[in-house]
Amino acid sequence: MDSAAEQLLEIDRRYLVHPLHHPDDHRAPLLVTRGEGAILHLADGRQVIDGLAGLWNVNVGHGRGELADAAAEQIRRIAFASAYVGATNEPAIRLGEKIVKHAYGNSSAVYYTTAGAESNESAFKTARFYWKVKDKPNKTKIIS
Repeated sequence: MDSAAEQLLEIDRRYLVHPLHHPDDHRAPLLVTRGEGAILHLADGRQVIDGLAGLWNVNVGHGRGELADAAAEQIRRIAFASAYVGATNEPAIRLGEKIVKHAYGNSSAVYYTTAGAESNESAFKTARFYWKVKDKPNKTKIIS
């Protein structure tokens, strides 16, 4: 491994906290320099399969230029617009329509969230709201 990679690893050890393991177990980490499809390229020249797909968020592969181009085009038009009270936006509307058309037959609408925790919290609130509307406001327990 070259000195630039060694320097990066030293900075990593000093400033980054890595989840789910003790720092002593992080003495010789894999230093990923780029990804291509399902392959990760390491600083030492090796190639490995990205079996976790970027920890589940790169399920269509690394280095997909057409996805980067589509994202850049959308960000140039509108990077984000809330769909909260009194607002909406065309990308959300178009995607919602596509999702519902391809979902189960009894699906009629979508609700966008950004992460698992937010999705769970929203589902709990929606379930509680549903039972309030049905005149059963005491149905508040969630079993998971």
